[in-house]
Amino acid sequence: MFIEDDAQMDSFWVQGAIGAIKAISFFYDIITLPVYLVLQAPWKRRQDSRRVKAKVTTSDESSLTYRTTEPPREVHVKMLQENIDTLEKVFNYVAKTHSSKRCLGTRQILSEEDEVQPNGRVFKKYNMGDYKWKNFTEAERMAAAFGRGLRELGQAPRQNIVIFAETRAEWMIAAHGCFKQAMPIVTVYATLGDDGVAHCITETEVTTVITSHDLLPKFKSLLDKCPKVNTIIYMEDQLHKTETTGFNNGVRILPFTQVVKMGQENKFENVPPKGNDIAIIMYTSGSTGTPKGVLLSHKNCIATMKGFCDVVPIYPDDVLIGFLPLAHVFELVAESVCLMTGVSIGYSTPLTLIDTSSKIKRGCKGDATVLKPTCMTSVPLILDRISKGINDKVNSGSAFKKALFKFLYQYKVRWIQRGYQTPLIDK
Repeated sequence: MFIEDDAQMDSFWVQGAIGAIKAISFFYDIITLPVYLVLQAPWKRRQDSRRVKAKVTTSDESSLTYRTTEPPREVHVKMLQENIDTLEKVFNYVAKTHSSKRCLGTRQILSEEDEVQPNGRVFKKYNMGDYKWKNFTEAERMAAAFGRGLRELGQAPRQNIVIFAETRAEWMIAAHGCFKQAMPIVTVYATLGDDGVAHCITETEVTTVITSHDLLPKFKSLLDKCPKVNTIIYMEDQLHKTETTGFNNGVRILPFTQVVKMGQENKFENVPPKGNDIAIIMYTSGSTGTPKGVLLSHKNCIATMKGFCDVVPIYPDDVLIGFLPLAHVFELVAESVCLMTGVSIGYSTPLTLIDTSSKIKRGCKGDATVLKPTCMTSVPLILDRISKGINDKVNSGSAFKKALFKFLYQYKVRWIQRGYQTPLIDK
């Protein structure tokens, strides 16, 4: 994090003001250090950061196997005690344990408006409201109803079904609806090209595809390459009606909510999967050629969740902001761990993540500002965007604001490296 140096920052009054703040913080540190030393035990954090976290258990000429040196944490132990060996059991457990707690949140889009840029170009921007939440019980019941709705449509247990959609609450609900009926999901990146999507669909011989309002038009041309597909379920848009004409005859096009309603009105029983059953056929992004499907059993996913919980501390009052593709195992495992631990998940997109994101209307807050998450999964590209957004906002302020931010940033980094937290700055 670097803030642009500016001649104004060297002005006498800015230097004097920052110097005074530094002096006050110095005396504050001296007075409060014994208290923080007792309350925060910084030496423990320093020891934790230096500890050996994994060791080699087996090795040969072609591979190494590492295993954590830490004992299983509470969540891992609880999963063993409750005999949770499938993703279907995860949602059943948390619906009982965290029934009324916030589970999945969706930011409300109030309107889409034209915004004229300084260069005269007009961009579509969102005017957005607050997050709307489903609690754990509501989400689990909706997933169960969606699964029964799939049975009503003729989808059979252990029959593959494709999810080709952006990361959102309905994606997770659809996936767990499939798990409740022992249906393996085939995850396909929303950014994949037509040939890649067609390959994933035909190779797994699916007849039903779950997609979104934005991606549905792709199937007007894709269906000719996927002759077995007879049902497409789309997740609705908040503002726009979905056009469902112009598709091949004989293909059913249904909204997500209609399938849920169908499931609420029928009596199909759940078909719990076994631990060794395939849960996910996860396709790669196709960046190096034809996408390849990776078979993941329920036991595979549960074992990965246990390992995740053992190395990443998760707290019940955490809030995750989800925006990476759920078609990637990193995001899917992270969100599954959050479900298991009762952590709320608020959904976002790279286009609405921060105040300066490209789809956020000027004066409207980005998703992260509204949600105030405590944890997130990310990749370098997204972190670069966040860093740039913060820098641009700080650099557009006064010389004093820039100097103050630079001091506070350096102050926080210095104390974190020593093993301390900075609660006043964090607020």
